[in-house]
Amino acid sequence: MIARIIACLSVAALVTSCTRDRVRVQTRSLARPNPTTYSFPLPVQEVHAKGMEAFSTRHQAQEPIFGRPSGSMYFARTLFPESATNAILAKDIFTDPANANDFYLHTDHTPFVFSSVYHGHNRGLPFLASFHIHLAAAGSNTAVSVQALDTQIINGEKFGIGSCGPGYAWIYEKVKPTTVEEYSILRYFGRYLSVTNMPEIILPEP
Repeated sequence: MIARIIACLSVAALVTSCTRDRVRVQTRSLARPNPTTYSFPLPVQEVHAKGMEAFSTRHQAQEPIFGRPSGSMYFARTLFPESATNAILAKDIFTDPANANDFYLHTDHTPFVFSSVYHGHNRGLPFLASFHIHLAAAGSNTAVSVQALDTQIINGEKFGIGSCGPGYAWIYEKVKPTTVEEYSILRYFGRYLSVTNMPEIILPEP
């Protein structure tokens, strides 16, 4: 029994010693949530056609949704778009006929922005998620809603044995959606649709 306890403590010590740069996460609050739905003054089919252009990797390469984060860590420059015609990861979403005009954005589990809500010691932690963008007719307008899925941050690294051998890998932590990223996508789309009166993004106080 004693030997088993010693072995467990040894394993725990080894795991702890094999992590680096892990911090206590500070969650900064917003004065109020950002909108995750916005009504655009265009019919659904036109909004869908514009969405195919706006969310294309070609357009995102020219104008990234979340800018170009600086630093040594690798960040995805574009979010990969899927729709009903090319769904791979989001097949289940597009089996529902109500989602025929929708979009799904992902980065293949790679961070794409420093979070404005989840912070470490000096700055926001790398954030990743996928997004379901739903289009629904609202009279002559189209209501576009953005749902963040699988929201996570990267908090340090841990040593282990992977498919490529021994090395350090990111530590992923699940977090709640913030509404900042969802509304960032809505504003990005709004700019492409030439909508100029959308409110500014609500960010945490410095």
